[in-house]
Amino acid sequence: MMTDAVRVTKAPRTWYFFGTLGFTLLATVAALLGGFVVLFVLLMVNQTQADGAVAQITSQVSWKTAAWIGNFPGELAVIWLAVRLARRRFSEYLALRWPMAQELVLTLLIMLVAIHIVSLIGHALGKSLDAGIVAEFGRARRDGPLILFLFLATVCIGAPILEEFLVRGFMLRGWSESFLRPGGAIVLTSAFWAICHVHYDWFGMFEIFVMGLLLGYCRIRSGSTWLTVVAHSANNVYSYVVVGLLT
Repeated sequence: MMTDAVRVTKAPRTWYFFGTLGFTLLATVAALLGGFVVLFVLLMVNQTQADGAVAQITSQVSWKTAAWIGNFPGELAVIWLAVRLARRRFSEYLALRWPMAQELVLTLLIMLVAIHIVSLIGHALGKSLDAGIVAEFGRARRDGPLILFLFLATVCIGAPILEEFLVRGFMLRGWSESFLRPGGAIVLTSAFWAICHVHYDWFGMFEIFVMGLLLGYCRIRSGSTWLTVVAHSANNVYSYVVVGLLT
């Protein structure tokens, strides 16, 4: 008697604490390598001497913007690979569900209130707008409309998508289902997100940590990473509009 072969398929899985941490570090390295490759190409094309490379990179907003864009492919590729190895759909694993209108409005209002509360705390402590942000915005504006547009598009659209896909999408998915549970995952992802902005001063990192707590809570409560992408983008737009008005 002939019997039909039974195909055994592995069940979908979730990357928990260490799996999520490993792929997150790999995605971060891939992003950095992508940015370094872009900067290296720019240095070669412009025939920049080694002793002037650092000054050229730090002073050129167009170069920084190009490096940020270079970060995107590698990081997204690693996240996509991790989800595929987990045998899950990308949109499902990262909770790419469009939020309801009331969720979006409420989240934006909460973020607006939080921004002003943190700003009041900053003024009480004698902190003002981060000097680095003001300087970068000013250089981008002086370099012309195209550079300013690319700079704002990267900061206000590209970065929120990339960061939210990684932090509130991929990382929060795995860590919230690990021993950390949702509360611990929100705190740890917020700390990771703040550390990634080490080029800010300490108060800027504190502000990012607080925003991360709010975004993490909204992501868990709504089940939508697109909600946090929009809120993150709105926060950046609002911040740079304020910078633009003040400078």
